[in-house]
Amino acid sequence: MPVSWFLLSLALGRNPVVVSLERLMEPQDTARCSLGLSCHLWDGDVLCLPGSLQSAPGPVLVPTRLQTELVLRCPQKTDCALCVRVVVHLAVHGHWAEPEEAGKSDSELQESRNASLQAQVVLSFQAYPIARCALLEVQVPADLVQPGQSVGSAVFDCFEASLGAEVQIWSYTKPRYQKELNLTQQLPDCRGLEVRDSIQSCWVLPWLNVSTDGDNVLLTLDVSEEQDFSFLLYLRPVPDALKSLWYKNLTGPQNITLNHTDLVPCLCIQVWSLEPDSERVEFCPFREDPGAHRNLWHIARLRVLSPGVWQLDAPCCLPGKVTLCWQAPDQSPCQPLVPPVPQKNATVNEPQDFQLVAGHPNLCVQVQSAEPA
Repeated sequence: MPVSWFLLSLALGRNPVVVSLERLMEPQDTARCSLGLSCHLWDGDVLCLPGSLQSAPGPVLVPTRLQTELVLRCPQKTDCALCVRVVVHLAVHGHWAEPEEAGKSDSELQESRNASLQAQVVLSFQAYPIARCALLEVQVPADLVQPGQSVGSAVFDCFEASLGAEVQIWSYTKPRYQKELNLTQQLPDCRGLEVRDSIQSCWVLPWLNVSTDGDNVLLTLDVSEEQDFSFLLYLRPVPDALKSLWYKNLTGPQNITLNHTDLVPCLCIQVWSLEPDSERVEFCPFREDPGAHRNLWHIARLRVLSPGVWQLDAPCCLPGKVTLCWQAPDQSPCQPLVPPVPQKNATVNEPQDFQLVAGHPNLCVQVQSAEPA
């Protein structure tokens, strides 16, 4: 009997909805500003040292918002790299001091108010193993200097990064007058971008189809007869952890069979060519699958380690709540405590306890799904 919730088809290296990217032919980094502002990009990178917070001596320029856009940097037509364009929006922060506060005459104060405003804006970029900091000098004309008002934006082209990487971007000024802005972004892989003919590492990605075969799930890898690639099946119980289940170097088309009862939300697949510097494509097709979530709850086990200490064992994180309840000696359903003890989020594979709760033979631990039934 086919299982309807496994009926899906995926293509690693293509996707029915793909994004076409702008191409930059310039190999060097560049910067530009919105109308009215002037920008200058320092040659080379600078040290990523935000420094301590300082009080604004008057109106100063500060970053207020970060945006990113993916582009391609293409020294040659078919030899491109994925690149992150960063747009930093700027505003005037602080206020003019009164003459008696500034220790200046009215004419001196008026002269300073008629001067343009300058700032050194740092863009810090991290995408393992890459770490860079670029410095932009931005100048705002006096007629745009209004405290509390946005003045425009600066655009930096661009930070190169790997397909599928997680990137972190910070922005601050030197000296720094406020907390750094930050942005974290997960970049798409070859499937979600129109880059198959532009980025060489995407040329040889296998196609993957996931379908049902009775009570089993069939993974079909459609590649040329002579293509060599690696296949990794693994669990990702938490974002930064990986537990390998099966790994093998393969050649040519393959059919891999899984029992549908073994599927859980954090079961993932990585496929990559054995060509040098090829991109790994990760896919976790069962994250939102109701059947995989049911399997996870069936597999989960609650163990008592010692009086008042328990552990919830499960291959993936469980979206659940842990509560204490009271069960009568006749083993009737566990009843909520009165008054109730605050719930805790379910944590898997680690000993847990409710502090400051005295033990009792009728006191039980209960884990319930945090998701609507």
